[in-house]
Amino acid sequence: MPPADHAGPNGPSRRDPLVLWIVAAVLLAARIGTGIYEEKRPPKVPDLVSWEPAETAPARAAATGKPILYDFSAAWCGPCQRMEREVFADPKLSASLSSLAVPVHIVDRTREEGHNSALVDSLQRVHDVNAFPTIVIVGADGKALDRTEGYPGKQEFMSWVTKASVKSRMAPGTPKLMFP
Repeated sequence: MPPADHAGPNGPSRRDPLVLWIVAAVLLAARIGTGIYEEKRPPKVPDLVSWEPAETAPARAAATGKPILYDFSAAWCGPCQRMEREVFADPKLSASLSSLAVPVHIVDRTREEGHNSALVDSLQRVHDVNAFPTIVIVGADGKALDRTEGYPGKQEFMSWVTKASVKSRMAPGTPKLMFP
């Protein structure tokens, strides 16, 4: 007569150890728990861009001859977070961004606080912001030269910023010795 844990010629030769099933269940629960934790508390990425306050950006742009780059974003915005990780946390790209324009980071707080400051509301109205991220390049005269909605990826984004910056420097009435 075969031993008790032998199922026969068509079945497994031993029973599944209960301990392995318990370990697998614990590991699965731990992974689900860490996933939930990471979703609610994403890791902080360094922001290496030298953001200029919106109030002082026009004077800084006039002094440097650079256009203003308004980055309209929101904390809950997935593409905004991706852009933060891929562009703003990259030393080379953030330095390039700061050399091309006077960057201004405008964060929408409507979902979190129910409203925005008067300045944020005003800038969003002036630049017709309806989606995040929205990036607007503003010339020395205060007029929007170019804009984009969404985040197409770091290469496409930086190419767009470069073209818009050059376009702003070629505008009539702009001093021509402005390249960094």
